[in-house]
Amino acid sequence: MIRRIGILTLLLITSIVMNGKTSPWADKDSLIMNRVFAYKALYDKDVAKSFNGLNLNVYIRYQINTIKKDITLMTVPSMHVLARGKDDDYFGESYTRLTFKDLKDYEMYRQISVGTVPRYKQTMPTLMGYMVPQLYDAALIGDRLLSPFHRKNKMLYRYGISFLTNDRVEIVFRPRKRNTQLVSGKALVDYYTGRIQQVEFSGEFDMITFHVTTEMGDKVPQSFYPKRCVIDADFRYLKNHIHSTHQILFSQKNIIPDTIIDSHDMTLMEKVRPFPLTEEFIQAYQKQDSIRYINSQKPPKKRSVWKRVFWDYFGDNLVNRIKGSFGPNDQGSFRISPILNPLYVSYSGSRGITYKMKVRSNYAFSENSELSFYTRMGYSFKQKQFYFTMPIRYTFNKNRHGYVELEIGNGNRIRNNSVREYATNQDKDSTYQQLMLDRFKDMKIRLVSNYDISNRWSIGAGATFHRRSAVDKAAFRQIGQPDCYHTFAPMIETQIRPWSWYGPHFTINYEQGIRGVGKSDMNYGRLEVDANWLRKFHRLRSLSMRLGFGVYTMKDKEEYFLDFENFRDEYMLGWNDDWTGEFQLLKQETYNSSDYYVRSNITYESPLLLLSNLPYFGHFIETERIYLNTLLLQHIHPYNEFGYGWKNRYLSFGLFVGLKNFRYDGIGCKVSFELFRDW
Repeated sequence: MIRRIGILTLLLITSIVMNGKTSPWADKDSLIMNRVFAYKALYDKDVAKSFNGLNLNVYIRYQINTIKKDITLMTVPSMHVLARGKDDDYFGESYTRLTFKDLKDYEMYRQISVGTVPRYKQTMPTLMGYMVPQLYDAALIGDRLLSPFHRKNKMLYRYGISFLTNDRVEIVFRPRKRNTQLVSGKALVDYYTGRIQQVEFSGEFDMITFHVTTEMGDKVPQSFYPKRCVIDADFRYLKNHIHSTHQILFSQKNIIPDTIIDSHDMTLMEKVRPFPLTEEFIQAYQKQDSIRYINSQKPPKKRSVWKRVFWDYFGDNLVNRIKGSFGPNDQGSFRISPILNPLYVSYSGSRGITYKMKVRSNYAFSENSELSFYTRMGYSFKQKQFYFTMPIRYTFNKNRHGYVELEIGNGNRIRNNSVREYATNQDKDSTYQQLMLDRFKDMKIRLVSNYDISNRWSIGAGATFHRRSAVDKAAFRQIGQPDCYHTFAPMIETQIRPWSWYGPHFTINYEQGIRGVGKSDMNYGRLEVDANWLRKFHRLRSLSMRLGFGVYTMKDKEEYFLDFENFRDEYMLGWNDDWTGEFQLLKQETYNSSDYYVRSNITYESPLLLLSNLPYFGHFIETERIYLNTLLLQHIHPYNEFGYGWKNRYLSFGLFVGLKNFRYDGIGCKVSFELFRDW
C-alpha cells in the first residue's frame, strides 16, 4: 500500500513538473514556425520598394500529354486547339517579361513563343498563376488556396518538424480537413531567419490536380519570388484527361529588347534558352519542321469556307475570349467574352434564365488618361427582351478618378400600379383590371462626371434622361392616357470616405426632375444615401455590409414612376456574384410601390463554414455565404430575406426564404455557372 502511494506521488510530481516545463523540442518547433510566420513582416518596407517597377524575365518549357480526349474538350477555353489537333503530345517554350507593381500585382508580356501547339496558342493559362506563389500571405494563389505559412491559417494545418542540420529544418504540413482550399507538402526552411528555401505543395482546385515544386531566392527581394519552379498538373473534365509539366526559370538579366512582342522566331529562342533541350523535345521540333517543309512543297490545299469560318474563327472563339490590341505601340486593346460560355448563364425563380455577354475596349492616351468602352448585353428568356448598357468613359486623371462618362441603355422593365389605380378610380369598369397597365420599357441616357478632391472625398454631377414607354400601348390609348413618359433630371453626388479607401464609403445623391426640358413631363426631387463596407478578415473571410435609404422629397400627383437609383430590380445580375447587396425574392412591382425605402444587406463569406465539414461533398466547396437582407417600405414593416449559398468549381447556388411583415412570403433559389471563370 505504501509502495503504491509512493509511486502515485512520484507520478503526480513528475506530471506537475512536465506541465510546468515544455520539452526543448517543442520550444524549437514553436520557435521555427514563429520565424516563418514573421519573415515577411520583417521586410515589408523593403519588399514594397523593391517590387515597384521590378522586371523579371521568365523562361518556360512545357510538355502537354493528352491521355484521353473527346469532342467535349472543345468547350473548354484554351483547349480548342488540343481538341482539334491530331497529336497526343505537345511541346513548347516561351520567354515572358513580368512587370511588377507590387508583389501581388504584375503583368505578363509574352515576347517569344515556339512549339508544336497549333498557331502558338496558350493552353491552360490558369496554371501561370502558380508561378509566383505568395507563400507568406493568407492566400497562396490570388484569392484561393490558404497558405500553411501564414499565422492565421495555422489552425487549419498539422505540422511535423525535422531538424536536418544546424541551420536547416524540414516542415511537413497536412490539412486538418479535406478541402479544395487547403494544400499539403513540405518545405526546407532556414532555422535562424525562417526564410523558406524550397517548398513543394499539392492540391486540387478548379478541375486541376497540381504539384508545385519551387526553389526560392536567397536574399530580399529574391526570397519572395522563385529562382525556378516546376508545375505538374492533371486536368480532368468529363472523359478528358490532360497532363502537363511546366519548367520555369526566373532571371533579372535582360537578354532581348523590350520591343520584341509575341515573336515565333526559333533563332531568338535559342539565344535565351538557359539549358539544352531534351532528346524528346528535339525530335518533336524536327518532326514539326519536316511537316512544314513537306507542306511548303505541296500546292496549297483550298479549304472550304465552312472550315475556315466555323473551325478557325467561330469554333476557336466559341468558348475563348476574343482579345487583341491596336494603335501605335499597342495603346489600344479590346476584349470580348466568349460567344458561348456557361459562366454567363444564370437562373432565378423570379427572373428566369438570363444569358449575358461583355465587350470591353480602351485606348490609353497617356499613363494618366484613357478612353474606355464597356458594354454589357443580356437576354431574359422569361421577359423575351434584350437588354444592354453601354458606358463610354473618358478618364482625364486616373490618379484622382477624374472622368466624364456617357451611358446609354435600355434599362430594366419597370412595373407601376399607379396608372391602373388612376384608371379604376376614374371608372370602376372591371375590364381595366384585365389590361396590362403596369409595365413599361425604359430607355436611359446618362451623362456624369466625377473627381476625387482627396482620398477621403469625391464629388460628381450629371444629368439623366428617361423615356418610359408602355409595353401595351393600345391599352393606354383605350383609357385615354399617354403611352410614353419622359423625365429629365440633373444630379449631384458626393462620396465620403472617413478612413480613405480602407473603410466604409458613404454616398449622398440628389436628383431633381424638371418639367419642360425636352419632352420631360414630370417634376420630382429624390434623395438617396448609401453606405457600403467590405470588411475582409483572415483566411479569405469577408463581411459585406450595405445600409441605405431613399425618399422622394417632392413629386407631381401624376408622377407614376418611383424609380430609385440604389433600389431597383436588376435583370442584369450575375456578374461576379453581385447577389450580395440585392434582394432575390422581392416581387418586381414592390420596388415601385413606395415613395421611400430603408434597406440593409449583410453577407458573410468564408471558404470553410458548414458544408465543408461534410465527407466527400465538403471537399469541393470553395466558398460559403450567409445572406441577411431587410427592407422597410410604406406597406411592408419589414420585409426580411434569409439566404445560404455556396460555390464550387461548377456553379454558385443560393437558397432564399422571404418573410413579409413577419409572415412567410416565399422560397426560391438562384443558380449561376462557375465553370472556367479563371481560364
